[in-house]
Amino acid sequence: MALTVMSTSWITIQAPAGEPGTATIESMYVLEDAPLPLPSDTPAASRALDFRLGGISDLSLSEPAADGTIQLWGITDRGPNGFVEKPSSDGSPAKPLRTLPVPGFQPLLVKFALEAPAAAGKPGTLRVVAVKPIATAHGGPASGRPAVAPPRSKPMVDPATAKPLPVDPDGLDTEGLSPAADGGFWIAEEYVPSLALLTAEGRMVRRIVPIGAVLGERDGRQAGCQVVEALPEVCLRRADNRGFEGLALSPDGSRLFTMLQSPPEQEAGAAEEEKVDVPLFVLDPATGLSVAQYRYRMGEPEEAVSALVAADGKISALAATGNDTLLVLEQSATASRLYEVDLRTGVDHLAARSGNGLPRTAPRQIRTVTKQLVADLAPLAPSFNAALNRGGSGAPGKLSDLKFEGLALLAPGVVAIVNDNDFDMDAAGAAPADPPIRRTCLWVVRFDADAK
Repeated sequence: MALTVMSTSWITIQAPAGEPGTATIESMYVLEDAPLPLPSDTPAASRALDFRLGGISDLSLSEPAADGTIQLWGITDRGPNGFVEKPSSDGSPAKPLRTLPVPGFQPLLVKFALEAPAAAGKPGTLRVVAVKPIATAHGGPASGRPAVAPPRSKPMVDPATAKPLPVDPDGLDTEGLSPAADGGFWIAEEYVPSLALLTAEGRMVRRIVPIGAVLGERDGRQAGCQVVEALPEVCLRRADNRGFEGLALSPDGSRLFTMLQSPPEQEAGAAEEEKVDVPLFVLDPATGLSVAQYRYRMGEPEEAVSALVAADGKISALAATGNDTLLVLEQSATASRLYEVDLRTGVDHLAARSGNGLPRTAPRQIRTVTKQLVADLAPLAPSFNAALNRGGSGAPGKLSDLKFEGLALLAPGVVAIVNDNDFDMDAAGAAPADPPIRRTCLWVVRFDADAK
C-alpha cells in the first residue's frame, strides 16, 4: 500500500493485520552520490581522498515539501574513521588505533527528500535537500574529534603519523537527533556522552554533560557554548565507543528520552542481570535536567545473560510513540528487533531514592520496563544486506553488521530505518573503498502497531 502524505507532517496508512513481530519492507531509497561537504581549510591530502556523503546515524521527520514529498532530517557521525596499526617498540603485535582521515570534519545535519523511483521495481532516491554543518554558538566549527581527554576517551590519531589528534572541547560523535522548539534540534553524542541543543541553523548553544565530566581544552579555548553538568554519573561508566546512540522527543514536547548504547561498565558487586541492563534517561527539554531514569533489559526474557553478553547487543535508535512509550531498535550479532517500551511499567530510579540520595529500594527490586516485540527484522536481513552491500547475498555474518542507526516514526506501524555505511571506508581505515562497496539506504518498514 502506498504512503499518502496529508496536510501535516504525518503519513497515514492502514496498518496491516498480522502476527506480532511480523514486518514487511514498504519501499527502499538509496542515498544519491554526493561529495562529502568539508570545511574550506581541509588539507589537500584529506580532500584528495574524495569521501562521499554517508555515515548517517539518525533520522527525524520533517514537514513535507510543498508537493507532499516526505522529508526527513538526518545527522552524520564524527566523520570517516577507521583503524591504523602502530608498530610497537618492543616487538609485540602492532596495536590498532582509531583514526580520523579528515580531522577537521564537522558533523552534518542533512535534510533528505524521499524521491520516488524512476521505474517500477527500482529503488527510490534519498535526495539531499540541505546541509548544515554543526557549529559553536559563535559560528566556529565543531569537529568530530573527542571532547574529553584520555582516559575518558581513547585518542584518535592522524592516519599518516599515528600521533594523537588534539581534543576539541566542542567535538562530537553525533548519533541521535530529535526536533527542538523554534525549529532547532536536540542531538546526542557518544564521546562524553552528552546531549546538545542546536539552533535551527545548527549552532550549539547548550551542552548537557554528566556530573563530573570535564571537557577538554585546546590552545586555551574552552567549549564554545553553555555547558551544564546534569546527567547521572553512571553515564561516565559508558563502555568505550558506547555513549548515547538514540534520542526521541515525546509527542507533547515535554520529555526527552535517551539511552546508552550498551550496558555501562559494572561496579563491584553488581548483580548478574545488570550485565544486560541499559539505563534509559528522561529529561526536561526546557532545562536539560534529568526527571526520571529506568532500566531496560536487552534481548528476550528467556535468553540467558551469558548468551546476551556474547551477542554484544546495542541500542541503535529510539522513536517516541507516546508521552510514556517508545520504539527501541535493538541489534546484536544474533538479533535485529524493534520493541515498544512502556515506561509506566518500570520503576523510576530517581523517584526510588531517598532524600539523602541513597537508594530507598534495593537495586534487584527495581524492575525493568516492559517491552513488546513489534518487528523482528532478522527475516528481512538478506534483502537489507543485498541493498546496502550492492547485491550481497544472504544475511550478514552478524546481524549487527547491518548497522541500522537511524529511526523515524512516520505513522502508527510505519517507520523509516537508515543504515550507517561508515563512509564506505576501506579495510585499511584511511580512505574510501575503491571500488565502492557499502552504500546508505533508507527503508520504509511496516508492522502491526496493534499486535499484542
